[in-house]
Amino acid sequence: MIDESKLSPTGRLALKAALMQGERDFDGLRALSAPDVVLEFPFHPNGPEEHHGVDNFISTISVLKVFETFTIWAEAVYDNGGDEILIEGRSRGTYRSGRPPYENHYIFALTFRDGKLTRWREFFNPVEAMKQNYGNKREG
Repeated sequence: MIDESKLSPTGRLALKAALMQGERDFDGLRALSAPDVVLEFPFHPNGPEEHHGVDNFISTISVLKVFETFTIWAEAVYDNGGDEILIEGRSRGTYRSGRPPYENHYIFALTFRDGKLTRWREFFNPVEAMKQNYGNKREG
């Protein structure tokens, strides 16, 4: 459990943003984001991706709607009191389509300016993501 009282105001905002993703609170994320927010996936299975602007950010993050249940929890928050906060987290979800449950491990590097999210860099294990799309077919 993260002790939020030990976090800076920016650290608390970053934790809130990461947990909003897990709660699929896209309206909350939109309100917390700057209009020119940048979403980055440096190790996406299809190659590095960048999405610019709050509409693209929310549209891309909204892919989580494919899950019946989905949760993200923070295991650690690395807060040096600056504008960039690192969060180590994990996720678990079940798909609406009945595919096997999804689990992953993340590092979120979230940057804020004037209380607004300006950059969301999400590092996740691409092997786990690829298993869901490519590794579930069994021949036999």
